Amino acid sequence: MTNSQETLQKATLAHQRYLLKSSNEDLTSAINGYIETIKEDPQTTSAYYRLATLLHKNGQIGLENAITQCERAVELDENDANAHMYLGYFLSLDKQFERAKSEFIKAIKLKPSTSRTRLVLALTCLEKIKNSNCKKTINDYTNALYYGITGGVMTLFDKASIKMAYQNIVDDINFIKYKTIGEFFEKINSQKKAYNTYLNAVDNSKKSISLYEAMARIAIKKNRYDIAFDCLNNVVILSNNDAMKVVNAIEFVEKYQQDKINVLIDYYTILANKYPEFSKCYYELGHLYLKKDEKINALSAFKLALKYDEQNPYYQNSLAYAYVQLEQYDSAIELYKKALEKNPNDEWSAVVAQALAAIYHQVKGNSEAAISMLENSLLLTKNKAQIYEAIADIYYDNENLDCAIEYYQYALKEDFENPKIHSRLAMAYWEKDCIEKAIIFYSKALELDSTYDIAYNNLGVVFLDGLGDANRAMEYFKNAIEINPNYVLANFNLARCHEMLNEKIIAAKQYQKALNINNVNNEMDSKIIEERLYKLFET
Repeated sequence: MTNSQETLQKATLAHQRYLLKSSNEDLTSAINGYIETIKEDPQTTSAYYRLATLLHKNGQIGLENAITQCERAVELDENDANAHMYLGYFLSLDKQFERAKSEFIKAIKLKPSTSRTRLVLALTCLEKIKNSNCKKTINDYTNALYYGITGGVMTLFDKASIKMAYQNIVDDINFIKYKTIGEFFEKINSQKKAYNTYLNAVDNSKKSISLYEAMARIAIKKNRYDIAFDCLNNVVILSNNDAMKVVNAIEFVEKYQQDKINVLIDYYTILANKYPEFSKCYYELGHLYLKKDEKINALSAFKLALKYDEQNPYYQNSLAYAYVQLEQYDSAIELYKKALEKNPNDEWSAVVAQALAAIYHQVKGNSEAAISMLENSLLLTKNKAQIYEAIADIYYDNENLDCAIEYYQYALKEDFENPKIHSRLAMAYWEKDCIEKAIIFYSKALELDSTYDIAYNNLGVVFLDGLGDANRAMEYFKNAIEINPNYVLANFNLARCHEMLNEKIIAAKQYQKALNINNVNNEMDSKIIEERLYKLFET
């Protein structure tokens, strides 16, 4: 036996195992084996049409390439019935019905006893009859009937068909046996035995998809999510990316393994390729790309979602957010406005209005438009505290402290237990030199959140700069630093306390510490720290 014959034999066996078990390993071995056979002996006819069959079935080549491969096989051996049969098969898929029929008839003349060619020819005749672009004749109906009947009868005497049927029957019996045993163990709550039963059966069954699904079900019950994922991913692969299997895998990952972002991207991409007009795939892909901080990909995905559903306000909002991430604010504003016009849900629209207000205020510097947008959003939502706070922040930034205080107080009426609002109100009172009220509200913020490092620092500033009480202030700065050791401003302010108490050596060390941290965090202008440090020892 030559090397090419031996390679072909191994490839053929792998091909047969693949047909029985749908194993990707066997598929790869068969494909590689046929390719190697052609390299070793380019005259090996069967390698061409068998390779074409596998590559086309798995989407690796199109019909045109598959036809070319089979034509090459026919050129090499005009008397190979299978070469003509496979060429006819691919021609029929390409709607070249007359050419296909001619090739099938040649195959039958070369091998009259085969049932497969007759049955495929019968199906081709029926396909031609159903095709609206083809002219039907009485011969088409007659041929479909004749070749269908003769093919069915000859199946009883076709050794290859009988062998395949026997193997399939044995496989079905084994599948039923293992599945029944596994289900029995599941019912008596012996999950480990059930899992091992399915595992032992999975390599010897063409119906391994069902077995992998059962194994995944058990793994989920046992909180073995990595194992469950592997099983469901095998289901996706073995089903040739069946849409429902992909959806099931997506639902599992989104529920139990949200960190597998790349996997979800792959699954949604599969669905998008299968159903290009299914807009939700692109919508979900956009959010996944945002999680990876791939802003351009997110933008492209959201654009595709809108392409297929132009009036969807949720898609408009997401695309607007992607534009914000890319600092394309004018495009974002237009889309936010369109989303708000639809107003699919009042609470949702209130959130969108806040996002638009933030652009008006922080980017465009249009405080009036921002406040107007926020006041409109107050009419849409029951959760008003955050909006009152946002309005107050705008007034504070514009140094309209009275209005800021008014709206912070509105916010507190809605959410009195919010330490941030107490702290912001305290800051507004501090700016108005209302020291006692600033102390009251900073203290309340700390009462609500004892880990609020900013409130500790700011209250320390009130005692240091407002009351000149360095000792009292020092305790607050130390609390802030204990919570957040890298808090530059708190370290700087602690140094100021030591400076005020004329503890120059300690102050210098503390300023240097603040400067070192700031060189990493860049929280404030380093020149301010350096100037305070150098002035300590000026005469």
